[in-house]
Amino acid sequence: MPVSAEGTPGTARTLDLTGPAADVTGAFNVNGIQATPDGRTLIVSHTQNARVYTVNPVTGVSAPIEGAEVPNADGILLNGHRLWVVENRNNKIVRFKLSPDLSHAVPDKTITSKAFGVPTTVALFGDRLAAVNAHFDTGTPPTSNTFEVVAVSA
Repeated sequence: MPVSAEGTPGTARTLDLTGPAADVTGAFNVNGIQATPDGRTLIVSHTQNARVYTVNPVTGVSAPIEGAEVPNADGILLNGHRLWVVENRNNKIVRFKLSPDLSHAVPDKTITSKAFGVPTTVALFGDRLAAVNAHFDTGTPPTSNTFEVVAVSA
């Protein structure tokens, strides 16, 4: 769904993926999604493949971001040339530095917290990340009575 510079949503459309991100053999496939600021590229996490891919938002063609192998990949966050990927069941978030053309990534920080309870998504607030605990460790669907947001250093 395109979104204007003012934040107004446009008309939703289906984007048929090709390439490695189109793989639907597992229970969880493309998960997190983030557009680059110019809207020319989408970045998606793929849980089953433990990878992160770029996707052309017009053609649906996907390509791997080399070096971004992430088990249990879930929510993602892009800020400049930094990409955070949540490893939900591993209770960690990995920060990558991306190459300017988005073809390569180098992990430069692993974030853990005793307060993580299977985080699934993340947001940036200044120099802090807010990660949402889904508590999938209690079952699917979760049986937990609480769902917290955990703040950690970005």
